[in-house]
Amino acid sequence: MKQKIIYIYPENAEFIRKDIRFLEKHYKVVAPGFDWSRKSRTPLNFMKQFAFLCRHLRGSLAIFIMFGGYWSLLPALAGMITRTPVYIIPGGTDCVSFPSLGYGSLRKPLMRAFIRWSFALCTELLPVDRSLVLSDYSYHPAADYPKQGFTYFFPGLKTPYRVIYNGFDPEFFKSDPNAKKNNSFIAVAPVSNMMRVKVKGVDVVIRLSERYSHCSFTVVGVSAEVTARLGPLPSNLVLLPRMPQESFMGLLAESQFVLQLSISEGFPNALCEAMLCHCIPIGSSVGPIPHIIGDTGYLMKSPDPVYLSGRFDEILATDAAARFEMGIKARERVATLFHISKREKAFLEVLGDT
Repeated sequence: MKQKIIYIYPENAEFIRKDIRFLEKHYKVVAPGFDWSRKSRTPLNFMKQFAFLCRHLRGSLAIFIMFGGYWSLLPALAGMITRTPVYIIPGGTDCVSFPSLGYGSLRKPLMRAFIRWSFALCTELLPVDRSLVLSDYSYHPAADYPKQGFTYFFPGLKTPYRVIYNGFDPEFFKSDPNAKKNNSFIAVAPVSNMMRVKVKGVDVVIRLSERYSHCSFTVVGVSAEVTARLGPLPSNLVLLPRMPQESFMGLLAESQFVLQLSISEGFPNALCEAMLCHCIPIGSSVGPIPHIIGDTGYLMKSPDPVYLSGRFDEILATDAAARFEMGIKARERVATLFHISKREKAFLEVLGDT
């Protein structure tokens, strides 16, 4: 009989399902599946989580928790009391604070306290990138702090950590590099409110589409409510709602460039998935994006319109042969550095140390 582990998360997502799928090959995975996205459900979720832990904690080998937040404190405390190893996976918003932009869990005093207590009580932290531990920040002029990362905001934290990158399957994300539409750009970002329009760089994509009318732009993940609020858009820009991976694979296959112009990122899965489909990456110089892109694409050091226009003029001046080669290199980089098997192996090593 397989040993049991618990996997807790605030809301379901494909990158979480990937973790659970490879863990289920070796362990019995129990996940409560409570939705913590609505504040009104938080008190009820605490009671449901307490009952869940009472039922499943006994006999569990370990607890994994995606992101620090309200949902991570009770499991971390229960693990400490019962001596069950608890591993929290910092993933992005739980390691940053941008008060002037209304983004980052650490800008909220109560949430910040829950995250700090959770990080202090758990056995080990497993951030998806080193930039979430500590990184310099200079991209956006409205940034409130010169650095980001949990060691910057929690300088006295003693909990050990090891970085485990997100992982991707090159056999699932693949396409014909010859099938690209010239001067086509795609961005994939979950955008459900106007704050995320700015955080995910969708406002920058809109400005680019206005300036470069001979190029085509597609943004996947924008809710109908946000699209309506954005008003009339250029004819060369298409905003699409969130859709399953299988549905937007065709869009990645035909897009020549992928845009990741976020103000902050923990580990942009969509960027890596697009690179596996031979999309040339163009990203902001924040978080893990410079490491992900490497020498296979282009980094933007500022969202300033004049600066961006100059850089895009350079990008559009590259010839077809250079673009083809960059797309090939983009796929090879992700397949080599961030293969799903590496994340699976790292998780099994964590559990082997318990």
